[in-house]
Amino acid sequence: MMTYAFETIEMKAFSGKMKTDYRKVVQEYARNGWRLHSMNPIPGHDGMALSIELIFEREA
Repeated sequence: MMTYAFETIEMKAFSGKMKTDYRKVVQEYARNGWRLHSMNPIPGHDGMALSIELIFEREA
């Protein structure tokens, strides 16, 4: 059975860049035994991503 963790990374309003380096987040989770399952953009009203949701998994 798998267990999942979720991390949301906000986007900067004007530049559209991530406020946090997602690579550092992925590396931190990996050190704790998690594997990146997927990255999903969360769209805003204008279709631009407001945030990115990282989904991690590992054996329970």
